[in-house]
Amino acid sequence: MIINQWYVAAESAEVTRAAPRKVRICGLDFALFRDAEGRAHCVSDVCVHRGASLGEGRVEKGCLECPYHGWLFDGAGNVRRIPSLPAETPIPKRARVDSYPVVERYGWVWVFLGDLPEAERPPLPDFPEYDDHANWRTIRGDWHWKANYARIVENGLDFSHAPFVHPSFGDRNRAEIHDFEVEQDEWSARAKVTYIPPLPKGIWKLMRKERTPVQAQPGFHLSGATMRLDVWLTSSWHMVIFDVNTPVDETTTVTRWIMARNFFRSPLFDGDSRRRVLRIFQQDTVIVEKICPEIVPTDLREELSVKSDGLMNAFRQRRRALIERGWAIDVDTLKHHIDGKRALVIPSPARRESQGRNFVLKTVPLIPAKAPAAAPLATAAE
Repeated sequence: MIINQWYVAAESAEVTRAAPRKVRICGLDFALFRDAEGRAHCVSDVCVHRGASLGEGRVEKGCLECPYHGWLFDGAGNVRRIPSLPAETPIPKRARVDSYPVVERYGWVWVFLGDLPEAERPPLPDFPEYDDHANWRTIRGDWHWKANYARIVENGLDFSHAPFVHPSFGDRNRAEIHDFEVEQDEWSARAKVTYIPPLPKGIWKLMRKERTPVQAQPGFHLSGATMRLDVWLTSSWHMVIFDVNTPVDETTTVTRWIMARNFFRSPLFDGDSRRRVLRIFQQDTVIVEKICPEIVPTDLREELSVKSDGLMNAFRQRRRALIERGWAIDVDTLKHHIDGKRALVIPSPARRESQGRNFVLKTVPLIPAKAPAAAPLATAAE
């Protein structure tokens, strides 16, 4: 699991002014809430006073109230009120928790878990179809896995598994993957392939009466551990599956997905589209939850790759580069510390700005960097 990345913490509709929402990402807990103006905030879940869960508290006057002693935290993580002290008593400088940048996009709450300044944070992935209501119909949902999030992303990039795992997508007797090029930049990559689908069934016969070739373009973006799959069923009928994969911990993942289509845009066809998307996840789950080892190797030589694995290898290389910057959580050490012994947090931008002064809790252990950090090339998310 890697810090200094954007992760989707919740659906925007799940974060309200009425009550905070507790979420777990990268093995740690966070509290989401909205202030009086409706802005979403994310803070470390652990109260620095006596360790209560802030996500179990309530929203009071646009701030987050600890359920144990009523300490009031604002969206920046600073304590604004300590009820047990007289009103004129100064608030201690260390009365604060880590607060993390939040962006709402595509109906999701994106949280940046790390301490990079705004100019150095990676961008969010583009999804222009989401807001193009005149030409695209979207549906959304989620899927829960007992599997590592990087394995799940790789599965989505692996077009050679389709004929064997997804009978509705490919023909196991015509499973060859012809030459393709991987287009990539600092944060993402994609590749377009052509495959022969099985004979169409049901309403899909209206689109393809024969086994005409279908073009598909899977791709990834490191922000949100995003996987995007474009499928051109005909020259004009285009479908997109856009999903983000949030690591609850090393072996538990929540996938939040959006399916967009520029055909059959009536809501009458949403049920069939949803069933097809969920069937794909069900078929993948049977395989992915039994992969060994559960964690994606950082060394490409630990698993045998062939030419058709080029896009997955690009993902591994990009991810390994982040690990070598020193951004990977040392999970074994983390488990040793947080197993009832200590509360740890992911470092926040405010912690970096203050050089760690006036913060109570210690930060998560990281695997030491193996290479100097590259100069940032990305623009900020907003």
